[in-house]
Amino acid sequence: MQLDQTHVVIRLRKFTEIGDLSLIMIRRYPGALLIGFGMGAIGWAILNTLLLGWIPWEESIYGLDDEAASGEVARYLVWMTLLVILQTPAAGVFATLYLGQAVFEKRPTWKYVSNEVRRQFTRWFWVLGVRRLAVPAMILLAFRWGQPVSGFWDFFVPLLILLWITVVRANRPFAPEIMLLEQCPLRSKSESVITMSKRSKSLHSPMSSELTGRFASVALISAVLVLSCFYTLICFRGITLGYWHFMNLTVLLVFFPLSLWLVASVSVIMRLLNYLDTRIRLEGWEVELAVRAESLRQFGNEHHVLAPTQSTSAQST
Repeated sequence: MQLDQTHVVIRLRKFTEIGDLSLIMIRRYPGALLIGFGMGAIGWAILNTLLLGWIPWEESIYGLDDEAASGEVARYLVWMTLLVILQTPAAGVFATLYLGQAVFEKRPTWKYVSNEVRRQFTRWFWVLGVRRLAVPAMILLAFRWGQPVSGFWDFFVPLLILLWITVVRANRPFAPEIMLLEQCPLRSKSESVITMSKRSKSLHSPMSSELTGRFASVALISAVLVLSCFYTLICFRGITLGYWHFMNLTVLLVFFPLSLWLVASVSVIMRLLNYLDTRIRLEGWEVELAVRAESLRQFGNEHHVLAPTQSTSAQST
């Protein structure tokens, strides 16, 4: 592994450059999205359909264009959007591990990535799935299965969850990278061990304002991209099949969730590139990698020059 010969140039970048680089990464590593993110998202997508698909299905019996169905359709759209937002970090574990290795290696094997995901399953599922409310929200919807629309449960509660997501992710966006790539433990009895909470504080706190601004920008861009993907799918169907009817089961059960997941996959790449940029800004990472690379070439062991901390070990960053 040549730490100073990366497939992504390790240097400071503006936010607009990160957006451009995301498109380049999609072109260079399409498998990270098609295979990696697909493997991570398919299970969540199926569960979402089971939890929410009954809403448009039942309403279609009486007509989705009916005024009485508008509340139920809005309920479906709100919860489906919220679930995908909640599940994206957990669904992106395969893509995150793959891209974290691909920065330094030509092509990590999917067998290696799958083994790493299984090995770290308990940690990432607890943090990204449970503590960040993806699984609790799904449990809530399971108890609400078959119930009529409610202003409190279907609009006020999602709003509270969305506000909570905004606060947490705007200030602590790199939990997947810290846990999966740096492999920091969740807790330790030793004070000298860099736990996930310690690493998160040291990485996020100095740039909290910058990260909040970038989070808001990515959120706005993602919303526009979702609408673009959604209407592109509808237009494609209309042009090819001559069917332009907007409100039907295909649109609600296929096109809308697919648009959300497509944009979610891109957000995983943008988050990883923002993580790299943050480390460069705070830690002079490009200099550290050059020193460690030269140490490996000269001595065959980087400890001779610079003993790696836990935050820069595990060959993943």
